[in-house]
Amino acid sequence: MWNREKVLSSIQYATGWALLFLFGYSFALPVFIGNVPKIPFLNPFIFPLLILTFFTHATLGVRSTSLRYRIWRPWLDLVFAAVWFFLCLTFLLVYLG
Repeated sequence: MWNREKVLSSIQYATGWALLFLFGYSFALPVFIGNVPKIPFLNPFIFPLLILTFFTHATLGVRSTSLRYRIWRPWLDLVFAAVWFFLCLTFLLVYLG
């Protein structure tokens, strides 16, 4: 039914669409429409969401590329998770700090 590869692939697919929405709504759309309506609960968090979504999408993309080119090893999942966690935590500490 659902194995780990399918779940991670689905998360990467979803983060790709989320990146398109967040980037389009927050940066590209205001270029073409002068007064873009704001989403009250989302507006203060758009930039951090964009960055964290990018880190997640990129990490899963590097993982899937390592699988495709047969350089993936079981211990690399731990390395990818540690790098992703470090990047997200560092960004949040710098952004909020």
